[in-house]
Amino acid sequence: MMAGAYAGSAVGAALLWGTPSTWLFLVAAITVQTLSWVDAARLNPFSGLTPTPVLAATGAGLGLALHAPVLAILTLVAWPSYGPDPDEAPYLVNRLAYKDSLPVPGQWVWLDGSATGIQSAARVVAVGGQLVEWTGRRWLVDGREVANDPSRGLAAYPRRWRFRVPSNHVLLDPETRARPGEDRAPLIAVESGHVIGRAWARCAPFWERGIL
Repeated sequence: MMAGAYAGSAVGAALLWGTPSTWLFLVAAITVQTLSWVDAARLNPFSGLTPTPVLAATGAGLGLALHAPVLAILTLVAWPSYGPDPDEAPYLVNRLAYKDSLPVPGQWVWLDGSATGIQSAARVVAVGGQLVEWTGRRWLVDGREVANDPSRGLAAYPRRWRFRVPSNHVLLDPETRARPGEDRAPLIAVESGHVIGRAWARCAPFWERGIL
């Protein structure tokens, strides 16, 4: 029975990773593991020499030690990241994705917000060296059209615009939308160092979870 309870708690924590419910299931898994340890220790004829609180503390310590490596890996490759807008879904971010490489067009990344004031997921539109053009109706990157909402522009936006993305920069389409009265360009260019990692999944709400 305890094995089933532990498996259910562990699976629940994994499926709900990135939401507050994760911690409830994680605590339940460690608690069940601790109880199973105490129960197994009591079956030992010499277990009566060890007080129950000591057995429980030892079991909890073992439970934490066994789960710590998994949690460490998850914090690096699936860190739950939240933007400033509570209505927007949190994302799972791989913070190791760009240690030895740079983002490529089409990928979703997570911004730290220090350069732009925007802490959110963003889709990579172009990278350093690529030629970007606004025709007045659509965006082109190296002559190829990219998906973007053309209505998201500034009041004084130029009818035509052509530029090359600077080296070590990425051109991004942020997921966080401008608030009413806020004047923000539809695309932003930031240094690659301001990209924390790759946003690879939405983790909430549960029915909208999915890989990007």
